[in-house]
Amino acid sequence: MSRTLIVTAVQAEADAVCAGLMGSWSRSRGPSSEVPSAPVSPDWDRQLLTTSTLGPYVGRRRGPVTVLAAGTGGPAAAAGTAVALAVAAATGDPFTLVLSMGVAGGFRGWAEVGDLAVASRLVAADLGAESGLEDLREPAGKVHEMDRSLGFHSTGAPPLPRATSSSADGKFLTLDDLDLGSSTIIPKSGLVERLATVVGITGRRVVTGPVLSVATVTGTELRAATLTARLDPVAEGMEGYAVGTAAAAFGVPAGEIRAISNQVGRRDRASWNLPAALASLRTAAGALVAHPDGLLAAAADASAADGSRPPVGR
Repeated sequence: MSRTLIVTAVQAEADAVCAGLMGSWSRSRGPSSEVPSAPVSPDWDRQLLTTSTLGPYVGRRRGPVTVLAAGTGGPAAAAGTAVALAVAAATGDPFTLVLSMGVAGGFRGWAEVGDLAVASRLVAADLGAESGLEDLREPAGKVHEMDRSLGFHSTGAPPLPRATSSSADGKFLTLDDLDLGSSTIIPKSGLVERLATVVGITGRRVVTGPVLSVATVTGTELRAATLTARLDPVAEGMEGYAVGTAAAAFGVPAGEIRAISNQVGRRDRASWNLPAALASLRTAAGALVAHPDGLLAAAADASAADGSRPPVGR
């Protein structure tokens, strides 16, 4: 039997996904910022979902789909995903697909609040090295100003770099550039298109493109512009690449679906709309199990006749 592991960061995201898996969702043609009027009962998980013990982790399961809140950030996501995959494989009931799902920031021009983003590439945006310091060092043999002020001709120590930031003047080197692996995970052929088609039956706007995984969430317009120029992404999260890396270690295909809660740029917590993003996440999860013939296949076949919006992407 095909089994899917959905990995989120925090419990609120897992709750939204589980609510969708229960069928507590509806197609909404209204503004994407709408919040469903019928809240989920606080005891819904105890009534309708099965607890799934995955080593030290506890997930929630409905049929072939298990939801795990593994923690925030790449290390926690990778650890939780790997343990879940290992336990499932050891018990003879392995997962056949892994999805990283949660809320994320959207890049202007591509994804707005309430939109759904399906990753065409899972990119570790800040995993690598900065280059350019060698261009900022003073020529060998030149007397440094501090040496001159102290009456020395030379300290014999390497000259100090200027105060200029290498991130501003230098170049970012990915793992690929450094020949240390790859900073990008590309989902298996056809998976991105199928996921985009499936979640399209929700009526939400769906975009496809690179989704970034970062250790430090972008909080300035400068960094947003730098990432846009370098990677042309649609959204920024924290865990997708790590989840994909763990899945790849077990030979399991992986994908990423994000619901947009805010715009990437200057940090303005007051402008975030988490209820709208969680509502979109809930409808996306519901779409994944809306058809009885399987998590993805039947939804992909049915969406064309369902009048869904075509995904936007590249």
